[in-house]
Amino acid sequence: MTTRNLRYCIPLLLTCLSGAAFAQDGNATMGKQIAEEYCSACHVIERDGPFKLEPPSFAAIAVYRTREQIRARIVRPIHAEMPRYTDYMIGGNIDDMVAYITSLEE
Repeated sequence: MTTRNLRYCIPLLLTCLSGAAFAQDGNATMGKQIAEEYCSACHVIERDGPFKLEPPSFAAIAVYRTREQIRARIVRPIHAEMPRYTDYMIGGNIDDMVAYITSLEE
């Protein structure tokens, strides 16, 4: 690889590693449907529901977490009772979930 090619590859690699290249907008409507099926047994998922922290309501998550933190908690839950993303959801559903949760802050 030439020095000239490296000049273009390094910024691209850094962008990919930062996660920015993987950030998608997602479909908030689909995210809400997923939340109703997989999350509503424990979390309050509605915009106008009680704002609570244990377990956190989606409205609280939207206020206190960044998109990257929300995505990380979906992929790697912090407790065993929360469904793992890979076990229950497929495809771009993470983007849909993040889009729905972050829409609750607006």
